[in-house]
Amino acid sequence: MKTKTKTKLLMGIGAAAVVGILAVLLRLVGREHSGEEVVYREDRVEYGSLTVGITDEATVEIGTLEQRFDLDISALVDGGSVSDTQAAGAMPGGFGGMGNGGTGMLSFGSLNVDSPASQSQSLEVADVRIAVGQEIREGDLIYTLTTESVDEIRGTLSEDIDDAKADYEALEVEQEESRTQAQQGYDTYVTNGKYAQLIYQNALKTYQDALEEAVENVDDQQNAYNEKLLEFADLQEEYAKTLELVREAQGAVSENYEGRHENAYYYTVYLNTRDTAQKLAEQFEEELESTNEELEQLSLDIQTAVRTMNQCQLDYEKAKLELGQTQDIDIYYAGKASEWYSIQTASLDNELSSAKNRYDAAVEKLAAFDSSVQDNGIVSEYSGVVTEVLLSEGDTLSGGSGLVVLNDQETVTMDVSLGEDDYNAVDRDGTVNIVFTAYPDEMYSGRITEVSDAEYDSSSGAVYYTVSVTVQGDVSGLYEGMTGDVTFVTKEMKEVCYVSNRAVFREGTKSYVKVRDDSGDIVKQEVVTGFSDGIHVEVVTGLSEGDIVLIESKVGEA
Repeated sequence: MKTKTKTKLLMGIGAAAVVGILAVLLRLVGREHSGEEVVYREDRVEYGSLTVGITDEATVEIGTLEQRFDLDISALVDGGSVSDTQAAGAMPGGFGGMGNGGTGMLSFGSLNVDSPASQSQSLEVADVRIAVGQEIREGDLIYTLTTESVDEIRGTLSEDIDDAKADYEALEVEQEESRTQAQQGYDTYVTNGKYAQLIYQNALKTYQDALEEAVENVDDQQNAYNEKLLEFADLQEEYAKTLELVREAQGAVSENYEGRHENAYYYTVYLNTRDTAQKLAEQFEEELESTNEELEQLSLDIQTAVRTMNQCQLDYEKAKLELGQTQDIDIYYAGKASEWYSIQTASLDNELSSAKNRYDAAVEKLAAFDSSVQDNGIVSEYSGVVTEVLLSEGDTLSGGSGLVVLNDQETVTMDVSLGEDDYNAVDRDGTVNIVFTAYPDEMYSGRITEVSDAEYDSSSGAVYYTVSVTVQGDVSGLYEGMTGDVTFVTKEMKEVCYVSNRAVFREGTKSYVKVRDDSGDIVKQEVVTGFSDGIHVEVVTGLSEGDIVLIESKVGEA
């Protein structure tokens, strides 16, 4: 069962009320004991920050860190070979004697590259140079290794470098012929594609001209039909007007029929007008019939022209397919030549890059080995006190072996147990102030780095959390087990003037302090107060930094 430590909550308002009650009691005692003497102590107005928070006592815990031998001294690569019998995306067709529209498949041949291999080995500890409790520094020797094991691995890594370099240089020479073939294939396809288009266009020109002529004939027939259609519309309009004239003339004849003898002249004019209009209407009817026949013929001519155009289009498409098949293949190959060339040369580049990477890896491996094993020894990467030695004389050392465990002076933590209410009042990203018992005049800062899950204390029936605070800044003077007060700041006023709560007294609704005037007499001065941390109170107006105030106290007469 985990027991909670005592938690102190410093609240400014509550503390100020306590101070006020004490001040009243002191005045009452002063009235009852006339033998007391009033004395004054000077206090200076300070400028800075006031804070309140949740404070608890905790102990220092110093973390540990383990140094491991992480260098992989196993084989660089397993033995084997790489064979490229057909590169992905190879250009179709052989490079030699390839004509327009030719088919086939291109390959660069076969490349067999043996990869370097190293036998898995390990180092042997010859002497342990550290002990538990010993303080060491970064760079100190912690183990010496047997000369035989070191020389064996270094010799193997050196051989791997030589083998990888030889393979890389041999592959460079071997690829020269493949690169030449790739260039020749590219040039062949580009040339074929260049002239194939010209031949293709010349062969199609006859069909294209016939198609254009047929299209032009359709346009001409359609234009003639449209013109005749406009003429037919004009005739219809004139015919309609003539019919209207016939109706009007016939009406006039009928209207004057009974008086034809008395008005013979006008009656005759009406008759002549009607007859003339009737003849004109008959002429328009003949012209409309003739024009309609012409329209029908033009419509037939358009249909014939369209059929002819469609046939020319079919002939053109058929010729384009028949005459252009070979040319299209060469044009396609020419368009893909650059892509295929890039694919094949990229395959060669990848092989060469892999060989170069194997060589670089071998060089880096030896460099890393020489960095980790210096003068047949292993040195410490950290400073601290040894808490555990993980190897003994005669032990073997390989990748991942643990070497030594040290106190980690960079990880100094203090665990505080907080009740649920206190924890909810804490800002996880807020300020944490720490004052150690051994250094009461020095304030350290910290930050919350971990919080446990909620835990239940069956003895008290309360829920609490364990909050881990990591101490920041210079921690060289801190040791395991040191105690101190950890304060989680819940409210802070920065850059304010403040004085001791004891220097402030109230009369009615106003606050005052006592100061000395220019003559040295004690006078009271009104101030406006603000935030209080329970010990000090903010002075909003009435005082400035460095001013001297008087704190009153009473002592009994001798």
